[in-house]
Amino acid sequence: MTRRRDDLLAAAVVGIAAFVLYHATLLPDVDLGDTPSFQARLGIALLTPRDGYPLYTAIGTVFHWIAGGTPAHALNLASALEGALACALIVLVGVELSGSVSAAAAAALLFATSYTFWSQAIIAEVYALHLLFVALTLLLALRWARQPTMWRLTLLFAVYALGFGNHLSMILLAPGVVIYLFAAAPGGWRSMLAPRVLAVALACACAGALQYAWNLHSLWLLPDPPHGLFDALQRFWFDVTKADWRETMVLEVPRAMVSDHAAMYAFDLRQQFGWAGLLLAIAGLGRLVRTDWRHAALLFSVYLVNWAFAFSYNVGDTHVFYLPSHAIVALLAAPALAWTGAMRGRHRLAVALLFAYIAARTWRDYPALDRSGDERPTQILAALTAGLDDRHAILVTDLNWQVENGLSYFGQEVAPQIAHARLPPLILYAPALVADNATIHRDVAVTEQARDELSRAYGPLFASLRDPRVAVPTLSDAIRDLPDGSRYVFCVLKPTRDLLLDWQDIGRSLAAEAGGQPVQVPDGDYIAIAGRRGQPPAVVIGSNRPFRRSFDLGGVSVEVRMDSWLAADTIRRMGFGHVVAAHHHTLIVERGVSFVAFDTSGQPMRTAYASNIFAPQPRYLIFRK
Repeated sequence: MTRRRDDLLAAAVVGIAAFVLYHATLLPDVDLGDTPSFQARLGIALLTPRDGYPLYTAIGTVFHWIAGGTPAHALNLASALEGALACALIVLVGVELSGSVSAAAAAALLFATSYTFWSQAIIAEVYALHLLFVALTLLLALRWARQPTMWRLTLLFAVYALGFGNHLSMILLAPGVVIYLFAAAPGGWRSMLAPRVLAVALACACAGALQYAWNLHSLWLLPDPPHGLFDALQRFWFDVTKADWRETMVLEVPRAMVSDHAAMYAFDLRQQFGWAGLLLAIAGLGRLVRTDWRHAALLFSVYLVNWAFAFSYNVGDTHVFYLPSHAIVALLAAPALAWTGAMRGRHRLAVALLFAYIAARTWRDYPALDRSGDERPTQILAALTAGLDDRHAILVTDLNWQVENGLSYFGQEVAPQIAHARLPPLILYAPALVADNATIHRDVAVTEQARDELSRAYGPLFASLRDPRVAVPTLSDAIRDLPDGSRYVFCVLKPTRDLLLDWQDIGRSLAAEAGGQPVQVPDGDYIAIAGRRGQPPAVVIGSNRPFRRSFDLGGVSVEVRMDSWLAADTIRRMGFGHVVAAHHHTLIVERGVSFVAFDTSGQPMRTAYASNIFAPQPRYLIFRK
């Protein structure tokens, strides 16, 4: 009983520490990307198969009822709590693997402070809850092997099935768990195929699948309901598995990109744990092979399958799909540290060194991962909708999908007085829409891409004029009146294919910062130029690989971090890089152009973006000629 209390106490301490860390760096409100689509679903009755994630949505809705506040903040906070619980469970898994509470706690904190997991635990995303179920499944499998009762096996099956209501990638645990159950079964592997065991597994699978009854039922509430159950099941399976785009992404990494993906994975592992963490994981796997090969087979199988899926997944946010394999890497640190217990009392020293290593990395990464002051999404959406209300105007958009998702939440929760719709469903009857609104003296405002699409579709039928209520300064305009001597960092990252860099404006901006002298921009996918206004740049960096550089700028310590891999990343919810000045999060660097001027404390005086989703967007008013 004392040992069990120690385990639970360590898990509680690690969970509380992780929650405090995540809460301190929590995104305060709405984000762009997938996040606002989750935030907008809280409390809704209609959850389509394409929406998916019924368990995540249900938990988030209940949490919102309890915590209150805006749906965006409530769901961000739920992620922080789910991430903290996942870390607490990893402590218990580590104890099962190593027998050492301190080693397990260190392994859990190594994962809690890893870059990608930390970044996902402070926003509304499904990955914190997914890792909670991954850790709980591993814990129940290990405890069943220690005491193989039917009750424990049933609980394992039930939790595993429940996890599918959050994320379908739970299927990637199946090979490792099945191998482990067959290897650890006291009656031999054939006992796992007994009718009773299979019946319990099937019952749990069916019960878990019932979570998606919500999504299936919603099909009959749509304008085009299915024609019978068979048609409904076909639509459901197509949408819930997203078969239309997964066929082009799963196992579809081009052969020419394989070496680049390998380099990206090496970068990603160092970003999470550093070389020390990786060496510990290798030592831990070696320790498990010697002490209990079944534990080694479980962890290695789970790692390998999740790694192989993420490595071969041709998607714009590959880094988040490596998270389960990162959890295994961190867990392997526990048996590595426990190994030192037999080395003449060096166990405490080894654990203390790992805690010091984690503290140092946390201190270094904290400013870059602190999103507590990130109000950029709200600001860009407020600027896009400035001056609009449904009595006097409607807004028709064709935007980058990340901004569109943010606008859906913003228009639903923050500014419900704004009438807005996406252009593609409306384009066939756009002339009637414009004419009807003109009849009731209501403007039709459109985004730039929507205006261009209407022009291509209808030629001279529509005329447009710039909406003066939306200010869209160029980059050079945005930074023109900065005082001489201002410290600045100017970053240019290769943009996505739908956005182009305005090199003339970039040149004007750099020349203005350099006192009117032209600045030679280096080649590279990652470019950083820093200095003081009115003087030639002090730092000019160009690279085709991510980098971190620290330097002094007028007595202020500055670190420029490129924390992405542009060949693989089209989406980075935490940003593609960071500028940290005076240990303060001064700038989140996005693809395209990112600029910041800052004071001696690292506080931004001026921030500007171009050629990315945070750049100011023009708005137009259209009317029929």
